[in-house]
Amino acid sequence: MPSCEGKNPRGRPRGFDKDQALQIAMEVFMQKGYRQTSLNDLTEALQVKKPSLYAAFGNKEQLFQAVVKAYVEGPVSYVRESLNQPTSRDVIKVLLKKSVDLLFLQVKPNGCLAIMSTAVAELEDTELKAGIIQKLRLQQDLLEERFVVAIENGDLPAKQNPTTLASMIATLHKGLSLQAIGGSEKNELMAVVDAFVELWPGK
Repeated sequence: MPSCEGKNPRGRPRGFDKDQALQIAMEVFMQKGYRQTSLNDLTEALQVKKPSLYAAFGNKEQLFQAVVKAYVEGPVSYVRESLNQPTSRDVIKVLLKKSVDLLFLQVKPNGCLAIMSTAVAELEDTELKAGIIQKLRLQQDLLEERFVVAIENGDLPAKQNPTTLASMIATLHKGLSLQAIGGSEKNELMAVVDAFVELWPGK
């Protein structure tokens, strides 16, 4: 999204960049967790006043929803690229290696997926939580669909369960995030991915 132009809503500073604001808000939520993040934390990090925050995103819950949407469509958009690989083995190789690359884009690994999942778990609004969990499960659902196709094409043995395979990948994905937070080096996690790919039941 481009920076906001034209007539600005009351309280919103001229030149307010919503994409940049979402990235900053994402970092705040990941550092503090949803529950511990206050409006003051957000306005201080974004360098705006509360009316500007409300004008751009609404309340804290609405901002968090926007952050999750940006997370799914931005940092983890590589999931769709991986699904276009010719075999299921290539799919998981590209997916997991790109996920490790993402974890180490910053000087200090952020374990983004694991932290984002933890932040969602803190939500008290069950309807909001369900909606956000559904967005974060998009990767797993897409993988399951891809594995169904792989079984139909003979790329995966018919005895394999696509739901279980997708869940296994999602679990490993979160585990890589936690290992990154715990201090594992990038080359160590890439070695884990390579070992997992070698054990994959597909072609």
